[in-house]
Amino acid sequence: MKINAVNFYQNNYIYQTRPSFKSAPVETIKNYNIGMMADGIIGMVKVFKKNGQEAYLKVDKFSDPYGNESYMLKDKFDNIIGEMDITIKKISNYGKEMGIHVDFNHVFVQFLCNHSNPKTEYYTSGLEEYKGIGTRLLQIAQRRSDEALCNGEIRLSSKYRARDFYKKIGFISELDSIGKETSRMFLPPRAKEPFSKLYGGL
Repeated sequence: MKINAVNFYQNNYIYQTRPSFKSAPVETIKNYNIGMMADGIIGMVKVFKKNGQEAYLKVDKFSDPYGNESYMLKDKFDNIIGEMDITIKKISNYGKEMGIHVDFNHVFVQFLCNHSNPKTEYYTSGLEEYKGIGTRLLQIAQRRSDEALCNGEIRLSSKYRARDFYKKIGFISELDSIGKETSRMFLPPRAKEPFSKLYGGL
């Protein structure tokens, strides 16, 4: 008598299951206080390869006692894919009381670049191209602004060819005395939350 293999296994409660392999979760900086972390590699951020595939880059931090901080995104070979220099600017109440025209508390982005983008002057030949580098670095700046009690305020001075990128992610230009756009840009209140969530956030 021919036995139906399927019925045999079902009737005898024998089921074959394939082992499932789950990769270990990547430790990102999403839930960390970046400012409290020591210099060095502080975690990972998710970015995207040119083909849209997800990738993770290491975040390397350096800070000094004067409010200056540098962040580099590195691949597994320690190639620098992106980098950013920021300064945390805290304005004293004394200056405001004296009627001195001062800026409000904010994080000023001094330098930002994606070394893997072949369309920029900062391109490093031979690097694999990644997307979302500038956004991730600016999200770090936004987090540091919140942590430093600067209310998520970010300011920068943009080169003309980079302004479309900043506008696309929510930044707007400051206006001069006659209403003309300047190279100085900032993230307005309405754009802060949407920007923090771009690409899933940090």
